[in-house]
Amino acid sequence: MIPAATLNVGETTHKLRLTTGALMRFEEDNDGQPFDGLLDKLIQGSGGIRLLVSALAAGLGDGKGIPKEEAMDVIDAAGGARQVVPFVAEAIAKAFPAPEAKAAKGDGAKDDGEATAGKASPPAGA
Repeated sequence: MIPAATLNVGETTHKLRLTTGALMRFEEDNDGQPFDGLLDKLIQGSGGIRLLVSALAAGLGDGKGIPKEEAMDVIDAAGGARQVVPFVAEAIAKAFPAPEAKAAKGDGAKDDGEATAGKASPPAGA
């Protein structure tokens, strides 16, 4: 299951989970733009408040989604957009974790050439 990010506002804990359904709602609310580009805009801070509200509305309620008005209320109760952006970034990181580092060589892991990629030498005599 995709983990949720949590934001405590007063005595309320909000859970933001970027499930498949949440990402579909996010895309639908933004003219069908692919979610990866939308999330990049959020991370870069170039999406504006509408994009932030859209992301929250799509994924709050533990991934089930909430009305935009409620998402705006969460932002205001948290102290504004700048207070909520790290919460969204946490949800993105939990939904799309970085690939785990390759296992150390010698433990049976196959070497697929990744360590030497881009380090090719020209053929002898070339």
